[in-house]
Amino acid sequence: MAKKTPNKGPPGLTVDYSKMGTMTIDEFKQALWADLEVLKEHHSVKYISAPKLKLLITDEFGEAHTLRGRGSGKPIYRLHTCHYRPACMDYDFS
Repeated sequence: MAKKTPNKGPPGLTVDYSKMGTMTIDEFKQALWADLEVLKEHHSVKYISAPKLKLLITDEFGEAHTLRGRGSGKPIYRLHTCHYRPACMDYDFS
């Protein structure tokens, strides 16, 4: 009897850029923005929940590097974007 794998929630969408190889941040930003526009305009996507972005930090030759903190020099594996707050949340209409 085969084991059932637990349901991990609703299926998400993976946008894969691995075939593009090593990219600059500006090239990636342009590709990501273009894909978001396609989702919005052609697929009528208006909302997303809990998006994640996983990046492999490399040099121009594609060799992996660890991102380190500016002051401490400790490795950084996760950036928290809690500083982002949409302007519409600045107003309390209740």
